[in-house]
Amino acid sequence: SAGTDGASSGMGSGHKTLLYGNAILLRHSNSNMYLACLSTSTSSDKLAFDVGLQEQSEGEACWWTIHPSSKQRSEGEKVRVGDDAILVSVATERYLQATKEEDRSIVNASFHVTHWIISPYGTGLSRLKNVSCVFGGDVIRFLHAGDECLTVPPNFSTETPETNILVYEAGNVLLQARSLWRLELARVKWSGGYITWYHPMRIKHVTTGLYMGVNENNDLILIKREDATLANSCFYIRAEKDDNKVILEDKDLEVIGAPTIQYDDTNVIIQHIESGLWLSYKTYQVKKKGVGLVEEKQIILHEEGRMDDAVAFSRSQDEEARTARIVRKCTNLFGQFLKGLDTMTASQRHSGFFRMVNLGEMVGCLEDLITYFAQPEEDLSHEDKQKFFKALRNRQDLFQEEGILNLILEMIDKMNIITASGMLSSLAGEESGQQWEEVSTYLFQLLAAIIRGNHTNCSQFAQAQRLNWLFSKLGGEGAGMMDVLYCILNDSPEALNMT
Repeated sequence: SAGTDGASSGMGSGHKTLLYGNAILLRHSNSNMYLACLSTSTSSDKLAFDVGLQEQSEGEACWWTIHPSSKQRSEGEKVRVGDDAILVSVATERYLQATKEEDRSIVNASFHVTHWIISPYGTGLSRLKNVSCVFGGDVIRFLHAGDECLTVPPNFSTETPETNILVYEAGNVLLQARSLWRLELARVKWSGGYITWYHPMRIKHVTTGLYMGVNENNDLILIKREDATLANSCFYIRAEKDDNKVILEDKDLEVIGAPTIQYDDTNVIIQHIESGLWLSYKTYQVKKKGVGLVEEKQIILHEEGRMDDAVAFSRSQDEEARTARIVRKCTNLFGQFLKGLDTMTASQRHSGFFRMVNLGEMVGCLEDLITYFAQPEEDLSHEDKQKFFKALRNRQDLFQEEGILNLILEMIDKMNIITASGMLSSLAGEESGQQWEEVSTYLFQLLAAIIRGNHTNCSQFAQAQRLNWLFSKLGGEGAGMMDVLYCILNDSPEALNMT
């Protein structure tokens, strides 16, 4: 989003029109942080400055002036959709540039010009007037039959056809991140416009980053972004099942749409565009330990389907949608880190590990996570503290439910084995050796932050095996380890009984 600086541009207060020459703020929609020209320079171009995100917009670092790149536009004219524009940092008078360095795409502020295309996403007014409507980019749940939702099974994996499936599931999954999906309008000009009938859309699973798609056997699966073509991953939403195949004209795809689909109110049927098959389900019996026979529903594509194939959209909370995106980032980063640790253990050499893993990125991620799970400030009012604690508890629960807690414990274990073996002794005093120590310390601090004040998460450690594991780590992990033990003994009476 962009905020115009009325004083510097001579516009009246509250004026909404963006003109060339205005100074603007660029805010990232997911994080609500501002695009800023930083004081550091890590590029091979020594005259360039790094560009990143920062929470506050004070000072000149976050301000950019917008200028036309075409002679058909001039300073003071309106900025129009489809224009090519140039962005200049107010603080450094350098251009916002997109470039490549060593096969990496980067953005920095340099003396080299990049032309940026002004593309529409959505309007604040449309969302304000129609808060109950479903928009492109929304994170939602698909509710079926009132008490169950579309999700992936707990053992989901793309490795085998048996585990790469979608199901309808009831119970706690309605509060878990694995049932969250993001709607992405395809082939439309306004990607943040209204979700409406016959508009092609992709459906993205938030915590895996994979797209709902169809394979060559017309099985419904999740596929990687690079494999998600218009043919195999685009769906319609329909009001009823019929044989009419509607293809919207370009003029219908270039508008923001109409407010027709509402949360919790409009029932829709999902159709795969290319095959014309309907989203339906099949039931089967599975035997679960301690429960007996349980009926499960696997999502399939079918020519006719069932009478009760309709689903409704349920809005996710902003907080859980944000945490789900963080879960996806952590799953990918921690998974790569564990693969690197396994490579090092197998080869007994650390060179392969450092080719696979960016320790600097890992350190930065852990620092951000520790801040994300930090306790509230002492000077907050009682009411604000309660709101903060509720949001924090939801974050902690989602991280535990999505298996991030187990990944942290696995990383700690494997790092301790490698450190004890002396495999990294040659790195003592080097930057990589220091970063290794930082990762080890931060993992314990993050573990403490995720379980602090959360009885459910702490009670996982109220087992003799887990407590023995923790006590065995007391030797060299310092304050981080003590924080973990304090949280467990303070928030889990079961652990006190065992000790």
